[in-house]
Amino acid sequence: MSNERALDRQKKLIEILSLLHEGGNFEEAKKMFDESFSDVDVSEITSAERELIANGLDPSEIQKLCTVHAAVFKGSIKDIHHSNYEHEVPGHPVHTLKLENIVIRSLLTDELQPLFERLAKGELNLQERIVNVLKDLYQIDKHYQRKEVLIFSYMEKYGITAPPQVMWGVDDDIRDEIKLMIKEFSNPDFIINQLREPLLSMIENIEEMIFKEEEIMVPMVLEVFSIEDWEQIAHDSFDIGFAFIPNPLIYKASKEAKEKSLENEPRRLAAIKESIAFSDAQKMSINQEAETKEKTMFVELPTGRLNINELKAIFEVLPVDLTLVDAQDKVRFFSEGPERVFPRTTSVIGREVVNCHPPKSMHIVEQILKDFKSGEKTTAEFWIDLGPRKIYIRYFALRDEANNYLGCLEVTQDITQIQQLDGQKRLLD
Repeated sequence: MSNERALDRQKKLIEILSLLHEGGNFEEAKKMFDESFSDVDVSEITSAERELIANGLDPSEIQKLCTVHAAVFKGSIKDIHHSNYEHEVPGHPVHTLKLENIVIRSLLTDELQPLFERLAKGELNLQERIVNVLKDLYQIDKHYQRKEVLIFSYMEKYGITAPPQVMWGVDDDIRDEIKLMIKEFSNPDFIINQLREPLLSMIENIEEMIFKEEEIMVPMVLEVFSIEDWEQIAHDSFDIGFAFIPNPLIYKASKEAKEKSLENEPRRLAAIKESIAFSDAQKMSINQEAETKEKTMFVELPTGRLNINELKAIFEVLPVDLTLVDAQDKVRFFSEGPERVFPRTTSVIGREVVNCHPPKSMHIVEQILKDFKSGEKTTAEFWIDLGPRKIYIRYFALRDEANNYLGCLEVTQDITQIQQLDGQKRLLD
């Protein structure tokens, strides 16, 4: 079947189901189906139902009208709503997790992103709606709690420790991102252009987590967890609660499912060994992921935000050399420009700054720091000849909003070419 034909069938099925759920006439829906289809696959029905849920239909309504669906589509309830896979039974923790993910995707793609684009085009009255959508999205906390407290616990029980550690950290990051977006969009003086990147980053992280849950975690745990594990997880889930959807049906494995699980027990035990091996391999990459995360961390500043790579790039192109000395007179940082006036190596980090200067100038450095700490001076400047070059050296006292001394910033610049400037230059050569 071509993609275009499959899409047309999907649209028609959604139209028929929508008619039924809006209280439309059964005979009319039946006629629409008979005129458009000779048969229909179970997966097509399920896909259409999920589309309706994504567009706001209460998932419990699907179950309530399953008999009507069966009659319209010439099947039985079992054909449509019973799967060969136990985890697709309503109430099973995996089924519940995926239902919640459908709503999460809908909130992101059908609500949050379109509202933001309209806000960016000037519809400022949508600010409160975006805040409400973000607050609604924070229900994701319950979704993650069930995963972390229940599913992760059973994974660790079977020796699968690395994936939960990685995913839990990302869950926490997403929580923080949502809270930050709520705070930023609640600010009446928000700057829309500064919020686009962090908002899109948050959305991308949530979508990636959905992928990790459904395509990595779920297949792994389905191979490893027993029927009894799933029943207990389903039972305990009610203690934590659910996100975006009404309480699901109470899951109880069927007799057939229990019999099948006994047959699959050798395979399950083998899968546990494989999963442990996979987990061990994952542990080796945790440090690498942590390093990558550190490189993409953002530094929040009063006038914007920069990630570490951007900040590093700025220091590398500045036409000055910077050295930061903390309040205890120890070197904490220096910039790495392409042509530093005075060479620096990382061995200088942590050293007493006076020991980084020749003995004949130590007393000058000590006096500068003393004056900065007392508040007698806030700047000091010198200029020296270094061969044919003129070097301009300035020191600035650093203080916080409460006027507490934070340290000293040394700024060194080769001003030889600047001194030679004459007239004006207005055109780009």
